[in-house]
Amino acid sequence: MSTGHDQPEEQKVLSIAPHARVSAKIDRVEAYWNSVRGKRLVPSRCEIDPRGLEGMLGNAFILERIAGGLARFRIAGSHLTDLAGLELRQMPLSALFLPGSREILSDALQSVFDDPAVVRMTVSSPAGFGRERLQGELILLPLRSDLGDVDRILGAVIFEGRIGRTPRRIEIATQSRASLTGFAGPLPTVPSPLTPITAPARPSASVTPEMHRTRPLSASKDASRSHLRLIVSND
Repeated sequence: MSTGHDQPEEQKVLSIAPHARVSAKIDRVEAYWNSVRGKRLVPSRCEIDPRGLEGMLGNAFILERIAGGLARFRIAGSHLTDLAGLELRQMPLSALFLPGSREILSDALQSVFDDPAVVRMTVSSPAGFGRERLQGELILLPLRSDLGDVDRILGAVIFEGRIGRTPRRIEIATQSRASLTGFAGPLPTVPSPLTPITAPARPSASVTPEMHRTRPLSASKDASRSHLRLIVSND
């Protein structure tokens, strides 16, 4: 016998599916980053090849460290510029976030650069006039510059739903950090209006650098032309 509170199994599956799709896409970006770095601590920015991010180019971005926990866009995919409603040339990543999440973001960015660490977040964008509530995930992966410093980030963000009126602002619901060298530091307590999307740390892929040949991101032609907008690339 069923009650009025029972939910059909088919509906339960459908409600979970969008989160699973988002997590699977973010997993692909992390897996690609792991394949490029092989057995090294952190891969280089010049090794990132758009062909390895096929199907995710619109969601991907490259950040450059400004100072401390601040980073600005060097390259931003079309999904990011659609969310912002404008070009992100030289803009800080924090400009996309609501004020209440910026300190948490800064602390996470500093961890990516200094520890270094991989950071995954569940994120949302509040509903409003002409806007439905969006839920998604974001990942931040450390990269080295040509000088060898860990001051670049390969990132990706994915939201499920229609963007609607822009600009959309992002708030952080939960986060997880996986240190590449040791303890990544305490996670700030973040009140979450969302059902958390589990994002456990994943072991490094046992792939040697010889198994994955790449070309620089800026050297790609057709693979990235329709999805990525080059902002500055003077690495």
